[in-house]
Amino acid sequence: MSIKLAIVEDQELFRRMLVALCVTQFGYSVVCEAGSVAEAFARVPAAAPDLLLLDLQLPDGDGLDLAVRLFEALPGLRVLALTSLHDEVSIHRIRELGIQGFVDKNTQRPETLHEAIETVASGRVYYAEVVQRVQQAMRNDPVAFAKVLSDREQELLHLLGRGFSNEEAAAQMGLTAWTVHSHRRNIMKKLGVATQAELIRYALRKGFVRPTADQF
Repeated sequence: MSIKLAIVEDQELFRRMLVALCVTQFGYSVVCEAGSVAEAFARVPAAAPDLLLLDLQLPDGDGLDLAVRLFEALPGLRVLALTSLHDEVSIHRIRELGIQGFVDKNTQRPETLHEAIETVASGRVYYAEVVQRVQQAMRNDPVAFAKVLSDREQELLHLLGRGFSNEEAAAQMGLTAWTVHSHRRNIMKKLGVATQAELIRYALRKGFVRPTADQF
């Protein structure tokens, strides 16, 4: 199958290895490379690839937010997430946004990547087993965030989980501080958490906030 690939991955050594693997072993054409959200949005639309291999953790933003922008620029683009993230928020967003594939770059073999690329490029979907496990766990959880929180509450939890005050979150979302206070109270009640510290721990555990070195 003749496939034009774009690869967005911030770790240069890993990206070079991916390019070599896709070109020399799989026989694909890599028409675009990028190591950041800004580079990807500047380069990928002009390259018009058939399929994008996308890391979700980029130095200047979130890979899934980038995917939304690229779907708007290239409606026929197919995307295969190549990531080590397994949290509930990432998996939920991958499915909600219509990302067509997911491969765990820490545990799966090159042959798996080849199979995933062929599957997604042919118009089907390919999800690593961890996706099904996480989705099943969420289906079994009566208070899973996707069941009990509105889209606006989930958006707000991304900020509250980073320790934003009501005033700071309000400024980010164009709301009043009192509205944020009310949302915060409702979110905590729905999730069964009693303190700000518990809310932050919940946000970290579920993936609303991704941990950084200075949080430990």
